[in-house]
Amino acid sequence: MIGLDRDTDGDDERDDDDERDGDAERDGDAERDTDADGRSDRWTGTAAFGLALLVASLIPVSWVAPGGGAGGGSDVGGTGAGIVGAFPVEVGFTDPFHLVGYAVLTVLASRAIGRGRRGLLLAAAAAVAFGFGIELVQAPIPWRSFAWGDAAVNALGAGIGAGGQALWRSRSAERGSR
Repeated sequence: MIGLDRDTDGDDERDDDDERDGDAERDGDAERDTDADGRSDRWTGTAAFGLALLVASLIPVSWVAPGGGAGGGSDVGGTGAGIVGAFPVEVGFTDPFHLVGYAVLTVLASRAIGRGRRGLLLAAAAAVAFGFGIELVQAPIPWRSFAWGDAAVNALGAGIGAGGQALWRSRSAERGSR
């Protein structure tokens, strides 16, 4: 393992390049770009996806009621008819979009950040904070609203993304060690 907990330039401190290389090897993510251009491309993709989430969260959508529930008569008589009514907890129409969106955002951010488990935790925390920030931005908008439920589903999506990324890294490391 090159650079793992090693000082390569004699200054008695572990170098950023050393840490990045060591974490990539520990996480089985050897294909991770370590040059500035690769990280820049990953950050660009992460920022673009985050911007898409922001725009999708702020545009007026007539068929979604405030708080993320289905509107426009899709819930006949408010009974939760259909598949949504089959769940033991209330599942809003937009909840799957929140789950997938914040899972993907977490994976993209973790690949841009790198740095092993710490980077993955940082990416998940950043995605949760971003989602909560969007909820705060929605609060004063007439066609949107702040919803604790949406913030919770965003956090759950970030957790799913982090868990999936950790599992993928673990499996990649197992394949690489054979």
